Amino acid sequence: MRKFVILFLILLLPSIAYLVLSTGKHNIKPLGYFGPKELSTNGDTVYHSIPPFTFTDQDNKPFGDKDLSNKIYVANFFFTSCPTICPEMQTLMKKVHDQDDFVKLNDFKLVSFTVDPDNDTPAVLKEFEGRVGADSSRWKFLSGNRDAIYKLAYDGYMANAAADSAAPGGFLHSDLVFLIDRERHIRGIYEGTSATDMKRLIDEIKVLVAEYNLALKKNVNPIR
Repeated sequence: MRKFVILFLILLLPSIAYLVLSTGKHNIKPLGYFGPKELSTNGDTVYHSIPPFTFTDQDNKPFGDKDLSNKIYVANFFFTSCPTICPEMQTLMKKVHDQDDFVKLNDFKLVSFTVDPDNDTPAVLKEFEGRVGADSSRWKFLSGNRDAIYKLAYDGYMANAAADSAAPGGFLHSDLVFLIDRERHIRGIYEGTSATDMKRLIDEIKVLVAEYNLALKKNVNPIR
């Protein structure tokens, strides 16, 4: 019974935080930051951020960090022929994609980077988009230079991505999903194959949106 109560509270806390923040009260601490941080010369904290990138989306158009400027987005790594974790991970990503609250958000995106860009061409990714029922205006599937994608995974998202003949399907990649804020900071990390974790992601996106809305009402920068 005790374990059930603890699990219930863990699942409920993000929703409570969202309700508190969205009603203008902020007794609950906003989302934290992931990755290394350092102090600037003037004493401000500088948080880890996703470096610039440009790849090609499923419509064969350039897409990169500039297209995500001032947007909240969710990112992960996958490949279309993945025989293990990817189908489940992309199914749960689709549940985030389908959330009514997020459909209405103009500044919210989902981004999936393929770790097999040689085979996952824009045409293949376009077919995959149709297979999962994604809206291309909100969910981008990106392909490009393999080394550049792997470097972005490691340096930006602190995630594994590599060709590996011993791995199922020939590629090793993280099963993690990342919540990125408007300033390119990592604000949440989740197990992409866990329905519980992805439910937490949905709740914490709402918390992050409420955090920005609260900062807007106060006319302050939400970055600390």
